[in-house]
Amino acid sequence: APIPHDEDMKFMQEYASCSSLNKPPEETTLLVLDEMQTFGRTGNNLIEFLHSFQYAKDHDVVLAIKRGTWVTHLLPIMWMAIQDHDMDAWIDFVEKAFCVKIFRDYDDLTQYKKIIHMETRDLFLYRYKGDDLNSYVESTGQIIRILWRSYNKGVGLSMRQKPVGDMCSVLEAIFGSEKHSAVYSVVHSRTMEGDPGLRLLGQIANRSGCDPVAALNMEPEYVKAILAPRGMLDHPILFITDHQRPEILEKLLADPEIGPNIRLIPDEASWVGGDITVAVMANVFIGLPASTFSGFIAKSRVALGFDATYLFRKKNKAGEWVDACDEHCIFDKHVMRSMA
Repeated sequence: APIPHDEDMKFMQEYASCSSLNKPPEETTLLVLDEMQTFGRTGNNLIEFLHSFQYAKDHDVVLAIKRGTWVTHLLPIMWMAIQDHDMDAWIDFVEKAFCVKIFRDYDDLTQYKKIIHMETRDLFLYRYKGDDLNSYVESTGQIIRILWRSYNKGVGLSMRQKPVGDMCSVLEAIFGSEKHSAVYSVVHSRTMEGDPGLRLLGQIANRSGCDPVAALNMEPEYVKAILAPRGMLDHPILFITDHQRPEILEKLLADPEIGPNIRLIPDEASWVGGDITVAVMANVFIGLPASTFSGFIAKSRVALGFDATYLFRKKNKAGEWVDACDEHCIFDKHVMRSMA
C-alpha cells in the first residue's frame, strides 16, 4: 500500500526544517554542484543526485547548485517543471523543497566558510557513511518523495525552455481512461552492454545471493514464478526493453500464459519519464539489479510504499524461486556498492 499520509507528513516536517540553512554563511560549508557533464545516463544521474544529498547529510554541509548545470537540467524534464516562464519562482520552490541553495555566480558564494567541489563521477561512487541502512533508506526515500509530489503533467518548461512531457503518457497510451484503476505488471529487460553487464550482475549476485543470470534472461518460467502466486497472469504485462535482445520478448510472446497479456509501449508514447512512471505505479515490477534505471524504480517504489518489487531472486533447494534479500537490498552499499 502507498505510504500512509501521517507517516509521510512526519518525514516531511522533519526534513523541511532546513536547519542547515539557518546557520550564518561564515559558519556554513557548501557542497557545490557546478558541472555541465554527467557520468553515465539517466539512471546514473539520478543516483548522483541522490548521493549529493547524502554527502551533504553525512558531512553536515549545505548543497549548493549552480543554475544551468546538470542538476537544473535533469530535474524539470521529469519533475518540477518551470511554470509561466518564472525562473525566480522555480528557484524559490526548489530551494524550499530540498533545503538547497541555487546560485547564478560564484561571487554569491564568497561569504561562505568553505566550498567543496565534487565531480559527478565522484558523486556516483559515493557511499553513505556508517552502517545505518534504515537511516539511509529514510533520508533517500524523503528526497524521492519530494520529486514525486511534483511529477510533470505535460505543463511547463525545461531549463532549455522546451515543453516538458507528461510523466503519465505511457499509462495514458496503454490504459486510457482506465489508467487510475489499471491492474498490471511491468517487466524491465536490459542487456547491460553484454559481458560487462553480465560481470556486474555476477558481482551483485555474489553479494546478495541472487541468481547471476535470471534477471538478464527474463525466461518465461522466471517471470511466471513471480506473477502466478500473485494472480497476475490474467492481467496486462508491460514490457520495457532496450531492444538489444529480441529473443527475450519472442520467448515471452510465445508462452501460452504470458504471451496473450504482453503489452508493448508505443514508440510515440515511450520516453524515460513515462517508462519510469508506469513501472513505479505497477502492481508488480520485475527488474534487473545491475540496472540503475531498475534501481531508481525500485527505490521509488519503496519510498512510496509499494511492495511486489522483484530484482533479487534465487532458487531454493526445492527448486522454487524465492527472494534472495528484502526490498532494502537495493539501498545497501554492501550489496550494490556505488549503485546503492
